[in-house]
Amino acid sequence: MEQIESIFGISISGVEGLDGDINYSNRKFRITGSDGVKYILKIFPDAQEWMLAEEESIILDKIGHELSFQVPQNIRLSDGSMFFDFEKDKAKLLSFIEGEFMAKVRHSPKLLISLGEKIAELDLSLRSIDSPVFASRHLFWDIQNAHLSLPKIPLIKESGQRKLVQYYLDRFTENVLPIQHNLRHSIIHGDLNDYNILVENDEIKGFLDFGDATYSPLVNDLAVALTYIMLNKTDPWEVVLPMIRGYQKHIKLTKEELELLPDLITSRLCISLCNSAEKKHLGQDNEYVLISEKPAWTLLELWSRTNPIKIKNCFHEAAGFPLVARTPKKHQVDVRAKVSGKSLGLSYADPIYMTSALFQYMFDEVGNSYLDCYNNIPHVGHSHPVVSKVISKQVRELNTNTRYLTDSFNTCSEKLLSQFPEQLSKIYYLNSGSEACDLAIRIARTVTNRKTVVVLENGYHGNTSTGIEISSYKFDGKGGRGIGPHILKLPLPNLFNGKFKTAKEFAYHAMDAIEQLPEKPCAFIAEPISGCGGQVPLAGGYLSYLFDYFSVNGILTISDEVQTGFGRLGKWFWGFQMHDIVPDMVVLGKPMGNGQPISALVTSKKISDDFTNGMEFFSSFGGNPVSCEVVKSVLEIIESEDLQGNARVVGDYFKSQLQELKDSFPCMADVRGEGLFLGIEFLDKARKPDKSIANHVKNKLKDEFILVGTDGPFDNVIKIKPPMCFTKQNVDLFASTLDRILRSTDAL
Repeated sequence: MEQIESIFGISISGVEGLDGDINYSNRKFRITGSDGVKYILKIFPDAQEWMLAEEESIILDKIGHELSFQVPQNIRLSDGSMFFDFEKDKAKLLSFIEGEFMAKVRHSPKLLISLGEKIAELDLSLRSIDSPVFASRHLFWDIQNAHLSLPKIPLIKESGQRKLVQYYLDRFTENVLPIQHNLRHSIIHGDLNDYNILVENDEIKGFLDFGDATYSPLVNDLAVALTYIMLNKTDPWEVVLPMIRGYQKHIKLTKEELELLPDLITSRLCISLCNSAEKKHLGQDNEYVLISEKPAWTLLELWSRTNPIKIKNCFHEAAGFPLVARTPKKHQVDVRAKVSGKSLGLSYADPIYMTSALFQYMFDEVGNSYLDCYNNIPHVGHSHPVVSKVISKQVRELNTNTRYLTDSFNTCSEKLLSQFPEQLSKIYYLNSGSEACDLAIRIARTVTNRKTVVVLENGYHGNTSTGIEISSYKFDGKGGRGIGPHILKLPLPNLFNGKFKTAKEFAYHAMDAIEQLPEKPCAFIAEPISGCGGQVPLAGGYLSYLFDYFSVNGILTISDEVQTGFGRLGKWFWGFQMHDIVPDMVVLGKPMGNGQPISALVTSKKISDDFTNGMEFFSSFGGNPVSCEVVKSVLEIIESEDLQGNARVVGDYFKSQLQELKDSFPCMADVRGEGLFLGIEFLDKARKPDKSIANHVKNKLKDEFILVGTDGPFDNVIKIKPPMCFTKQNVDLFASTLDRILRSTDAL
């Protein structure tokens, strides 16, 4: 440091190295003179960074004297130059600004108003700067270049975190990237994080480190600052409202800027998290690089379960804009009643008007967030970014019927069939589970030349005419006409409160009933766990007792896996595996498309050949390229995110938590199911089915923003079948809320 003393006439009493981002090669030191005056020494070994630092110095000189706060000022040499040779590099000396880092102080409303005001003041000053050097920068930290972080996503090791970043960067590419060129642009600071902001006496003292200055949308400076202030806050959107108000005093946000602000903030979080993942991968991580990583994940996860309307309305209110307005719910109810029949029902007497959803959360029109505990159609989660991207990509290339050869059909079929025993090697695609069940009965009747179908009490297999014919849940329910010809209904093998006590008794009763028929049935159809029957697992051993009997008598076994398949049961990928059989046909539906309409029937080569009798099977949309690509992506997500393993671990935990509650509340008569397919049966004090308590619990859970359904022949069973990304934290929320509801229920 003798050179510094010689050049600037400073007697140095102390030198301290400062941390820096390893994305940059420059080094920083704090130098203290013997008179107590402090300076910052920056050393630039890289020629390009020296060029940028020179431009930064020119800008700081231009704006430094017109601001109400401080920015670093260049200490010039006697000849007026700013840079000097230091060892083999270039260096410059800057003034030191006293103050506390924003990261180290309490963020009072007064301070945050000051911060908003000073950012606006800085941005107004920078708008007068014309800098071709900074305008030509293409910096990955710059929010407008968030898409440059996309290749780093695979470096994020934890699948749930990886999915979050995928989702929010996908939002950037869809919502921000196409229109950001229309926003107001300027030279901006670019990195107003809480270690680049100095505070004194609850006011902003100064801004540091203009090394990321660039030409970018003006609003990005505010977005970066908001991002870092929101870290480590329990209610981050409310906390930062004074900042927006302060900014508005000097620069009025446009409606477009305000609308994009949430996506700009999440994009900045993703840039930071991708950078951390890359540094870890390269072994270059240090405390400085990772300092914001944990709170950034916490904020992004909190963001994902918060209603977007709530966030937007917070920002709108702070900026003095009208709140986000949706069509009133009453109008939606009236229109629905006008255009649809009364037989099309809604969940809850007071229905919910949903506007968006993400993973295991759903969001209504007034800003509420709901934990979705029973929507099993978005199997891998609502709005999964991989599924969304697949649909968007494929629909731009090809979507047609199955009379043409396509890669999608073949690769999807091979991938799906690889999940089955090898004897199940043929697949037929349709659009819904109802259609698939209908086809299964058509095949069974065709290949056996018999008509009678054996079904289980309270079973449900679709809404087609054939589906209703074979669904006790429908033909025995309201509006049903009772059992029709060619149907044999067997009691549901329910060991909790069924007709018999053992699987063997149920099985022998089934065989006896079949023997009484004038001719053998063509097929037996059942869900491995009866959903509409009340989430009832078929008694262990029941199907294996019957399977040999069915085979000997030419009765085809159909496993309806519309609700139980694709790993939902945790220990088993398919429900028939829990019963140790290989059925003749397997019906698939809801989960395989994650909301995209597609279903399938899987069977053996022999049955497929026997079905080929000259009448063509064809479905206009079944197996279309878009749907097939979605099925492939769902299977890949189940594997890459280990959702079957998650269903096993979280499902076991869920069941154990419910069992603990059952010990405290006699009305919880039975807890049953497997994985993330669970049911709670409620009985009254006389041990009779109690519909009133079940529905009370369902509606009270709704009031606490938790969604469940009720079902079973007496509507006294809470059914739980959430998206497969459900977590133990979600379980804890459900269990604690249920405990509170039951403790406050007078009828117990």
